[in-house]
Amino acid sequence: MYFDTLNSEEQISQLIKPIIEVLQEAGGQLDRSEIRDRISEKDERIAEFEQKIYTSNKTGNQYKKFDFKFNFAIKELGYVGVLSYEKYNPKITLTSEGSSIDLSKFDVKTEVRDKARKYWEEHSAKNKNKKNVTATPMVEDEENESEKEEFLDDFRVKLQSAIANMSPAKFEQLSRSLLTRMGVQFTNKGVQVSNDGGIDGYGYHIDEDDFRTTRVVIQCKRFNTSPVSEPDINQFLGAMNKYQADYGVFITNSRFTNNAREAARAGTPITLIDGNELIKLIIRYELYITPVTTYVLDDFYDD
Repeated sequence: MYFDTLNSEEQISQLIKPIIEVLQEAGGQLDRSEIRDRISEKDERIAEFEQKIYTSNKTGNQYKKFDFKFNFAIKELGYVGVLSYEKYNPKITLTSEGSSIDLSKFDVKTEVRDKARKYWEEHSAKNKNKKNVTATPMVEDEENESEKEEFLDDFRVKLQSAIANMSPAKFEQLSRSLLTRMGVQFTNKGVQVSNDGGIDGYGYHIDEDDFRTTRVVIQCKRFNTSPVSEPDINQFLGAMNKYQADYGVFITNSRFTNNAREAARAGTPITLIDGNELIKLIIRYELYITPVTTYVLDDFYDD
């Protein structure tokens, strides 16, 4: 994988321009999750890195290097005044300085990394004086870094790993349960054509706002080592036409290649749900998960 050929600093640097780019395209504000999705759609190397789960040799815990690098890039862009955000608020906003950046002339090293490094050095010096320990500006050890992982990121990793370990049949059950929560009523026809032309479910969706009923078919692909490609989409499009579907839903725990996304937009409407979107929907509909409430101390309690 491309990002595995880069060192820790280079991985962060590779994410900075895409983050600024998608924020500029969106008018200056996006949620963190939206930024992750959009930079992944722009660059399949980033998409591959974003999906990969690593296992700590020390603890055996699973984590995503992408989460650490992405959050670090966001922090550095905030420190140099390119964007702003508030603690525990998912919204990221470009500053006027960030909005005016010409990315074709923008040097990540001099404009972000070198400037931010001064902050890290000062921050490390304060920590060293306060705690009498040695701190470094950039943590190279991913296992130490995993201790800083945000609660939600940690949950997403566990959920992604659990889905990856599902059997294809259980993944189909999860997908059907999700779409049922979203208003799709499945029929027995979905079972009968499960292995025929890429259809894993057939049903109807009733829009209560305009009393319209539409035919919907679904395809579920649990891929752990490869993305959904254009041929997969084309096969699904053929099956949709065969069953005269008004639209289709293609669900995967992996990701879609750029060519697959383009193919999905070219023909009969297909809603694409990749691994990240699937996790968002599971959380939104609280599907087979139990929400808990916890508390964190505000800065007031810091010395």
